[in-house]
Amino acid sequence: MRIASVLWAAYLPGLQIYLFRRQRPDLIKNHVEGPNGYREMLAQWENDGLVKIVEDEIRFWNGSKIYLCHCKDEKDRFNYQGAEIHVLLIDELTHFTETIYRYLRGRVRMVGINLPEKYAGMFPRIIAGTNPGGRGHVWVKQSFVDFAAPMAITKTPDIEGGMLRQYIPALLEDNPSMAEN
Repeated sequence: MRIASVLWAAYLPGLQIYLFRRQRPDLIKNHVEGPNGYREMLAQWENDGLVKIVEDEIRFWNGSKIYLCHCKDEKDRFNYQGAEIHVLLIDELTHFTETIYRYLRGRVRMVGINLPEKYAGMFPRIIAGTNPGGRGHVWVKQSFVDFAAPMAITKTPDIEGGMLRQYIPALLEDNPSMAEN
């Protein structure tokens, strides 16, 4: 998620990316700090004046932004009421309720950005990663895992937004660095 967000933000001027974890401490520990976090990943660009990390926001030279967000309680979803989210990234989706997910999904839209041809049809988009368990396990399994065969790209019904959806299962073996470290 982090690498994709940086590449898209660098290549697409004005892109608004929102990365969510349920709790702010998890967001900071898992995405901002550490050897693979945004601070380390973007250190050279920050030194060169290409990006600026300010509180919960990463600002790029081209007007793109990555917003580092959290939504712990149901009422917190209203903090994003007026947001125009071009890319919604949710880490640990099963930590969220279906109500919060649907609300955030309703803010995903893209107006006034001319995409290069190679990105046509790819934005706006939502990417969610998760592990089994958590308060949202049942609805996530029903909505994504049971919805269609793994890897199949399936159009959701209009009542679900009519978006394309794909479930990509992952195993520990898919990430060799996890075993090495």
